Amino acid sequence: MRYAALGPVPAALQPRAAMRLSLSSLQFFGSACALACGVISLPLSAAEPTSAAELAALPLDTLLDLPVTGASKFASRASSAAAAVTVVSAEEIRALGYRTLADVLASMRGVMVTTDRSYSYIGVRGFYVPGDYNTRVLLLIDGNRINDTIYDQAYLGSEMPLDLAMVERVEFIPGQGSAVYGGNALFGVVNVVTRQPGAAGTSLASVSAGSFGARSLRLADSVQLPGGAALQWSISRAVMAGDTVPLPDGGSARHGDAEGRTTLFARVRQGDWRATVLHALRTKGNPLFPDGVQGDPRTVNHDEQSLLDLSWVHATDEGDELTARGFAGRYRFEGRYAMDYPPVTVNQDIAVGRWWGLEGRWLSTRWQDHKLLVGAELQVLPLLLQRNADIDPPTAPLLDDRRSLQRHALFVEDQYALARDWTLDTGLRWDQTSGSAREFSLRAGLIWRADDTLVAKLIHGTAYRAPNAFEAHYQVPGSGGYEINPKLTSEGVRGSELALDWRPDSQDRYSLSLFSNRARQLLVLNRDPDSERYRFDNQGGVRTHGAELEWERIWASGGRLRANLTLQHGRDSDMDTQVAGYSAERMAKLAAILPLGRGWQAGLEWQGIGRRGAAAAYQLSNLTLSTPLASRGWSFSASVFDLFDRRHQDPGGDATTQPVLPQAGRSVELRLDFAF
Repeated sequence: MRYAALGPVPAALQPRAAMRLSLSSLQFFGSACALACGVISLPLSAAEPTSAAELAALPLDTLLDLPVTGASKFASRASSAAAAVTVVSAEEIRALGYRTLADVLASMRGVMVTTDRSYSYIGVRGFYVPGDYNTRVLLLIDGNRINDTIYDQAYLGSEMPLDLAMVERVEFIPGQGSAVYGGNALFGVVNVVTRQPGAAGTSLASVSAGSFGARSLRLADSVQLPGGAALQWSISRAVMAGDTVPLPDGGSARHGDAEGRTTLFARVRQGDWRATVLHALRTKGNPLFPDGVQGDPRTVNHDEQSLLDLSWVHATDEGDELTARGFAGRYRFEGRYAMDYPPVTVNQDIAVGRWWGLEGRWLSTRWQDHKLLVGAELQVLPLLLQRNADIDPPTAPLLDDRRSLQRHALFVEDQYALARDWTLDTGLRWDQTSGSAREFSLRAGLIWRADDTLVAKLIHGTAYRAPNAFEAHYQVPGSGGYEINPKLTSEGVRGSELALDWRPDSQDRYSLSLFSNRARQLLVLNRDPDSERYRFDNQGGVRTHGAELEWERIWASGGRLRANLTLQHGRDSDMDTQVAGYSAERMAKLAAILPLGRGWQAGLEWQGIGRRGAAAAYQLSNLTLSTPLASRGWSFSASVFDLFDRRHQDPGGDATTQPVLPQAGRSVELRLDFAF
């Protein structure tokens, strides 16, 4: 029974076992590599200047207004996008010692990140639902959807399929993004932009070691191939023996959150063509599974993802840009849980999703003062499989559900220069999922550039999310099981925002955002106290409003400071299960990169997070000492996380059975990179 706090068969965490790929995975990866190699003979488009050297050569004011590609389906400057975008670069990621995408997002204004020590979860602008699998935030890699097709989950922690070292920048676009990307973009879009071939950090060997028996090895290279093609690849392997996790009954689980993780990434670029292959598998222990024997080493989660993307982008002499894209993916989840029925029984949960699709876009500037984009998308999901059975002792399947569906979409965006200082950015999208009602999503942004220093944005949008396969069709009898609700419908969000961006000089940027969101027909997980079973229901809604203030400063010496404050409040409306109280009403964050001389720098991070449900407020400090990533030669970094050993707690997935989840205390990581 996959639950917000779910999570090893000990052998599964051994390196050899965790490195094994299933036959279908090998077939997928082999086919994908063949397709990637097949485009080598095709005519290398110029990559945007994103290397460390190129960024260092940019004027300081440009560094405060970098290009973003996740706010729309075409690139624009952050100041021109119809959103209050936050961008974190690869240089910041390394200097501040971020290990996962969740670490990066946790540093951003308006974002709250929690973990059950198996997966990481995100709350945005006062909205956080215990038991939610990040279904209300959309994750993209290079502008392409990554959320799986069973749970609609955005994978943000170590479960993310891409090694963070391959990331050029992370863009977070708060607000309603369904007008651009369809379902799941209710409260924000996370766009992970990968490094381009030849960029700093794409040719190196990296090793690390740290607390709790953590160690990793990564190899990556970027090479030119005959015919002008570029090949970029990366392979990484990480293991962790695990922490001694305190349990609610007063005991502890030694090596309770042990982990093994492998990622593979390959890309070929030539001319207008690009082919990308991504494969990842992770096995993770979870001693805090709420409905089982907590601390039992047989409780394990296994996630496996394979993604293939082939795209063609062609610019015409008339100023048009044509994009054709084909994609395919596979996701497999296996969970094993020691359940105290009694007697203690090992239950197995399996979910498999397969999909493929096509997308076409036309971007044109033929009409004066307009940048117009029109497109269509098809996604076919031939397999949505969910299966559950007791395997020790074995029984007949408790659930064996197999389905398929299709999604169709039409979308249009227009960026209209009303006058020299005014721009109107609009978007409209129509989505149809088989078995669900048609959905129309819109976004409108009015942007006023008062002068070269001040930009004001007034933004309004709507977004939706249909019930996913897990919510609509998962049912397992018995205590801790699930029952289905045939009356589930889509949930929706409507939001408005006023954003101000002021850059009084080339070194400083001040941002203020005032926002208000209203969610309706929320899909919320409830627990029947009599049957002790879970069920998803459409409930009333949540209203949130708040303010975000951020100051960012860059020095010519290479120093950088980003400080932000978030004040927000949520209110439940006709909700049987309370939601609003689980998001922190106050958050303050600071991240600073300080040059120390002789090539060394210090990355300092501090976070102050308010109370979230039963979880108390906490402060967290991290420190990283590093040398910049060299173009050739050795680079080193040393990080201390939770510097003062605060050992805070995060809210649990169930306020009754698991109100809080203890987090790890102080930990250390040492990393050595050799660039070539």
